[in-house]
Amino acid sequence: MIFRVLLLATSLVAGAAQAGEPQDPVMALMKVADGIEGNSAASDYFDEILLTSIYSRSFAQIYRMAALGDELLDMQGFMTGQDEVVVSQDPCEMKDLRIVTGKPTGDLVRVDVYFDVSSCWGQKPGMKEPALRFHVIQEDGRYVIDNFWNADYRDGRLETSVKARYADLVRSDIDHMLKGFKGED
Repeated sequence: MIFRVLLLATSLVAGAAQAGEPQDPVMALMKVADGIEGNSAASDYFDEILLTSIYSRSFAQIYRMAALGDELLDMQGFMTGQDEVVVSQDPCEMKDLRIVTGKPTGDLVRVDVYFDVSSCWGQKPGMKEPALRFHVIQEDGRYVIDNFWNADYRDGRLETSVKARYADLVRSDIDHMLKGFKGED
């Protein structure tokens, strides 16, 4: 299964490396999410191949720092405790995937993603609001994901984003290393 995901990611990255449209890195990520049906560790979305091809340098560095802190503290890869892309513990097969690219605002393009991973459990998916909202920027002549939200978008407020959650983990991990888990050295 891991080999299949890596093979899929590698083939997607070949196209994403020359991404010509703002939705291209988001489409690459969603193909990985759909290919694994959300039933793998969240780190699959952040494989080194993807970190260097579909994410901005700042997003990749913040993620790497959070992953390193998790490793150093032996938190066993739990980081945020949820799948940051599909946001479901036991998702159905992904259906009705729709990616909508907004108009550029300065250097930023918002890309909204709608999908259903809950109808097989008898739950009606909320398809009126995006399940994910991405901020895509150009870096080194290609479009990359700089940040995204899986809940609580609030007009793109940084503190509610996935990138900010990883940055908070970095700060928390450093605090734990400095003070200990109970505020002790």
